[in-house]
Amino acid sequence: MTSSTTSQQIRDTVRRFALEHDLFKPGGLVVAVSGGVDSTALLLLLADLAPGIGLVLHVAHFDHRLRRTGAADAQFVSGLAARVGATIRAGRAERAPKSEDDARRARYAFLERVAAERRATAIATGHTRDDQAETVLLHLTRGSGIGGLAGMRPSREGIVRPLLCIGRAETAAVCAAAGIAPREDPTNRSLRYARNRIRRRVLPELAAINPQVSSALARVADAAADIAASHRERAVALLDAATRDGAIDLDALGADPAVREEALAVAWERATGRVLSARHREAVGAQGARGDGHAALDLPGGRLTREHREVRIQVHTE
Repeated sequence: MTSSTTSQQIRDTVRRFALEHDLFKPGGLVVAVSGGVDSTALLLLLADLAPGIGLVLHVAHFDHRLRRTGAADAQFVSGLAARVGATIRAGRAERAPKSEDDARRARYAFLERVAAERRATAIATGHTRDDQAETVLLHLTRGSGIGGLAGMRPSREGIVRPLLCIGRAETAAVCAAAGIAPREDPTNRSLRYARNRIRRRVLPELAAINPQVSSALARVADAAADIAASHRERAVALLDAATRDGAIDLDALGADPAVREEALAVAWERATGRVLSARHREAVGAQGARGDGHAALDLPGGRLTREHREVRIQVHTE
């Protein structure tokens, strides 16, 4: 099988996945490109698919200030954008992030600004099936619930991930077929980061048991997503029926603790615009199971108070 044939098959796989999940609408699309193998392949694949879908690609590149090669990385991505005829917007963090979560928040805030500027229909990222496997394992080790095991979804909150149907071997093949040598991020080799430990230590051991472990974990994520969607649908219906004048009747949320916890998490998200972490969801769920006296929880964005079997949410104002 030639590299061009392989590359065509990969394009067809991504096209089918995008159609199945209705990922693209005609118009502007922001493509997050770091210059690494996955995001480079993402841009190349989307450039091939764009004419048939009516996409106008806008490349967005963000420098976290974590690498000495930041200027060279930006120049490389600029060359990629020129190659496919896309505009480019580069951004740089004010200071190096203190954690992976800080880096992620800064990156997505930048991508959202670019999407707003370009009036884009969505933001595309290069997350692959291997990233999905790492995410599921990472959430599992942190004690996540069903929602966390669902990992990353093909489309959520304006972010589309068209490469979840392929792995890093395929993205490398796309780059090779195009004669492009992507940039390498030296931080990906550091075992200081939990995701790198999973990528370099855990997944290889699991692959010794099942060589298709990434695909298996992706199926777990899909199954968990189906369960989580069912829980959420039921929780939203119960929450709407249980809410009167800003108060939530816990008894009206039913006896299923998972659904009750989901309903309270949805209520929190609606009121504050914040998504609760697994730890905070557990604390809220514990209050939902109690009926004695009163209690108060300070959480990101506000305070939850419980008086016997009634809950209210007070939003913090800046």
